[in-house]
Amino acid sequence: GIPFIFDPSQGLPMFDGEQLDCFIDQANWLTVNDYEWEMVTSKTGRTLAEIGQRLDAVIITRGAQGSVIHTGGKTHEIPPARPACHEDPTGAGDAYRVGLLYGLMNGLDWETTGRCASLMGCLAIEHHGTQNHRVTIDEFKERFADSFGRSLD
Repeated sequence: GIPFIFDPSQGLPMFDGEQLDCFIDQANWLTVNDYEWEMVTSKTGRTLAEIGQRLDAVIITRGAQGSVIHTGGKTHEIPPARPACHEDPTGAGDAYRVGLLYGLMNGLDWETTGRCASLMGCLAIEHHGTQNHRVTIDEFKERFADSFGRSLD
């Protein structure tokens, strides 16, 4: 099948546990925020270990507290990138997913992929509106190094 991220987002309340299990079994990755994660475990009755063994990774965002990526029995705590200003949080979650996709498509390790995702979410917060931010790869690499003290290359 085609690899995909299951991101139920605001639609999560309309799914029951059986439907969520079905989606999880088809997906490669699950990404949710911490509130949505609680709903997933409540509706499915499953633990992180049970869900995690069915996926390549479980990614849980925690807003300003960063995110956590559970994969292969390991937990990667991803620090938040710090925005220069706070204009509008709308679209930050979607931008985070763009960073995830970038890392997955480029074969980056989970620590780096999570940081790319964190930085993309941060860049969205610095602009008003959901799609009003633009960044070149060179700008992104510079900001990545400034944010995390290491090179993206």
